Amino acid sequence: MSKILFPTDFSETANNAFVYALNLAKATDSEVFVLNCYEMPVLSTTSTGQPEMVQEVYNSIELNHFDRFKEQVPSMRKIADEHNLSDVKLTFFFEEGLLLGIIRKIIKEEEIDFIVMGTSGANTLEKKLLGSNTVNIMNNVDIPILCVPEEAKFYKSDIKTIGFATMLKESDKKGIYTIAKVAEKLGAKFKCLHILRDEKSNYEQTLNSWVAEFAPLGVTFHTVLNRDLEQSVFFFIDEYNIDVMCIIKRQMNFFEKLFSSSLSKKLAYHSYVPVFILREDK
Repeated sequence: MSKILFPTDFSETANNAFVYALNLAKATDSEVFVLNCYEMPVLSTTSTGQPEMVQEVYNSIELNHFDRFKEQVPSMRKIADEHNLSDVKLTFFFEEGLLLGIIRKIIKEEEIDFIVMGTSGANTLEKKLLGSNTVNIMNNVDIPILCVPEEAKFYKSDIKTIGFATMLKESDKKGIYTIAKVAEKLGAKFKCLHILRDEKSNYEQTLNSWVAEFAPLGVTFHTVLNRDLEQSVFFFIDEYNIDVMCIIKRQMNFFEKLFSSSLSKKLAYHSYVPVFILREDK
């Protein structure tokens, strides 16, 4: 059984992403580890000269966070039940400390396979889609992360088509095999996009071998000649009604540029599409 880590602050955005975590767990025969953490403020005893009062404040803060945690656990189980996913195994963690440090600790201790996170709260479209916490975690962990923007809503049979941007590098194959299994369990189509920026590019032999290798898994490949990478991805998402877009971590500089480009209207629309970020297989 695989393991999914789902960090949450119990917000509406996080609860929305939780439904994606549950469905991914169902598709990959995984259990979900729900993580809620908080940070203690730094309080000084210099002004009061009464360290025992500071300790009382710390105890009160911890108790308030824990009371909220206990109140929210039944609500999350109810969400699973409402989506007919109550059979997904849930384990809850309540931790004090910095989010990234706790996530890295749990990944190591529990051997986590995936992370699912809701993203929101930033001003720029790029950060609105990816989220500052998500970018920080993405840059510091090596397991796949499903980033779910707050505008993305999961309904029954919602993931019908999964997209994957590939450079036809050998290091992409592990990610394609991983997503192909997820697509099969979800009953979704799986389409790979390869963007050509040079008409003289010698790619046909490589492409044909990839088509032959992945055809038994139901994977189809689509190429486009276009120097405008951003436009190519948008057209691909629109033309094939992509519900989840997969990318390799090495491409994040491109996607950060993509989600902060001048195509603001298109970006606002595509902020409804979750992004699955996978590490590059070395």
